[in-house]
Order: sequence, then structure tokens, then C-alpha cells
Amino acid sequence: MAVSLYSVTDLGSLTGETFSFATDINDSGEVAINSLTSSFFYSNGSLQKISPLPGDNQLSVTGINNLGQVVGNSVASNNFTGNNPFLYSNGITQRLPIQNAIPYAINDRTQIVGGASGFGPFLYSDGITTSIGTPANVAYSLNNLGQVVGFLSSNTAFLYQNGLTTNLGALPVYQYSVANDINDLGQVVGSSGFSAVDDGRAFLYSSSTGIQDLGRLRPTDLFSFGTGINNLGQVVGFSGTNSNFFAPDGNGLRAFLYSDNTLYDLNDLIAPGSDAGFTLTAASAINNNGQIVGRGAVNGQLRAFLLTPTSSVSVPEPTSGVPILSFGVVVTLFAALKGKRNSSSAAIQQKLQVNKAIT
Repeated sequence: MAVSLYSVTDLGSLTGETFSFATDINDSGEVAINSLTSSFFYSNGSLQKISPLPGDNQLSVTGINNLGQVVGNSVASNNFTGNNPFLYSNGITQRLPIQNAIPYAINDRTQIVGGASGFGPFLYSDGITTSIGTPANVAYSLNNLGQVVGFLSSNTAFLYQNGLTTNLGALPVYQYSVANDINDLGQVVGSSGFSAVDDGRAFLYSSSTGIQDLGRLRPTDLFSFGTGINNLGQVVGFSGTNSNFFAPDGNGLRAFLYSDNTLYDLNDLIAPGSDAGFTLTAASAINNNGQIVGRGAVNGQLRAFLLTPTSSVSVPEPTSGVPILSFGVVVTLFAALKGKRNSSSAAIQQKLQVNKAIT
């Protein structure tokens, strides 16, 4: 599969705010976006603001499916402990029947997974909420087959299917892992490290190959982190040295694409004249048409972006990256951050709240 060049759409310029990031994208190119004060549904060049639940005044969106349904959590600004999970569908925001919970992903069967205080990882399906683990565990993603991945209280990634939870372990040498996303082929992406996201390495797991260390973009990078995967096995994430993953200056962070056993800096794949002034710092998700969303720096502002393939051309393999290493059948992943994480201000902290074990 030839790697494409991409055009860049500045989604942040549509929000009218100086801070925004995209968390997820579906196969129609519809995107879930958070800004500092609002959350949005992007479709066909326009934004639709998503309203909080009655009684709340803030919300954050986390996942979107191919039906255009969006999930997230809604809160009152004076009550940061009360997360009210919602489903946004056909222009209506409705509360999910789970208390103090954050939903992280939704599949095309309208099944939803996340984490709930005192309840643990949950699977919501056909109006019924089921606990699929102990209270300290969190579920971060699921595929259309109902396979679920996430983070165990033992600080390692898990795969849940047919009522069984499998501990995926960690990369050799490391003790921690988190699973952030899974495609319909059962391939899993995430990160594994010593103790935190900012000391780990992105990985790709499948039952046939086991766990693969995807490396880091540059030899000087301190960490890499896998956030999303499509059904073609293409992985996106970020790599760098700056543990402030939402840095607006773009320093020390670069978004990556892993395709055909090669790790690419997405900044090197932008079509000439199409960069819109961006330094792409982190990719959150990739759809089955190769479109990618995430966040980047533009003139000292953090803004949401959408990358759309413009061509399928041969791109030289990078020479500065770390070679890909394959390991046995151990699986790993680490604290997810599909564009969702804590930041410095109180308002942003709620907006980005712990959306995958790092945060």
C-alpha cells in the first residue's frame, strides 16, 4: 500500500476559539471535536455545537461511529466529580443510564464502552449496562465484533471478548501497558513503558504476530504513543520529548503514521502548499479511507486538524526513525490518550479529563 500525501483542513478555525482538538473520525469524514468551552460535530465543512445535558454547562466528546452518533461526558462546572455520560444522535443529546461515568468509544451497533466510578469498565448495549471488570479497570475502545480493550488495575492492557478478559501484558523490559484502540480484525494499538506514557513505546498487536514495538520517530525521542488504528492496519499516534501533550507551541511533539512496517512523521507527508501553517503534534484517529484527525500548533495556538489523502505516491522511507522490532506473543499498551487528557487550566482539565489511563 503506497503512502499518500495529505491536505490539511484547519478545524480549529471553525470553532472561533484558540484551543481545540479532534478526538475521533468516522468513515464519512465526520469528526468529534473539543474546544476550551464547547464540543462539536463536524460534517461536510460545517460545525454543529453539541449541547450539554440539562443542568450541566460543559461537556467533552470522545468517540463517534459510522451512524454519526457521538459519545462523551457532560458536567456542571462547579461539580468536577459528577460525570454524566451521554449519547448524541440526530441532533439530540441524551443521558446514558450509568452514574458518574465517562464513555470513550461507540461502535456501529451503538455499543458503548468506558469507565464508571465504583463500577469499573462497562459495556452498554441494547439499553443494558454490564460491568466487564473490577472497579479499577477502564475500557477505552471496542470494534464492531464487540471486542473491548483497555487498562487493568494491574497496570497492563486487556482484551475482553465473549465474557473473558485476557491480560495482554507489556513489552519486554517494561511493566506497564494500555490498549487504546482495536480494529475489526482484532489488531490492537497502544503504548507500553516503565511507569508512564511519557517513557513508553507505541505498539501494534495481533494474535498472529504478537506484539510489535513500533519504535519512535527520532532516536532522541523519549516516548511514542499509539492512539488509533483502521481496518487496513494503519496506526496513528505521536512521538517526542515534551510530556505536555497539548503544548500549543508544537515543540517536542510530532504526529506519526505507521503503515507498511514504516513509521512516518505526518509533517513530512503534507502536500506542498497544504500545511495551513500547522505543526502536526498528535494524531488521534484514522478512518478506513485514510483520513486522520488530531491536533497541532498554529502560531502558538492548539488547533484541531483533519488530514485527507490527496494522492497515492511512493514516499521515501524515513532514515531517522528507529527500526521496527517484533517480539513474541506478549501484548501491551499503555494509558490511552486519543486526544483526551488533562491540561493546565481547570476548565481544560475537565474537558480533557482522563480519557485513557494517562490522564
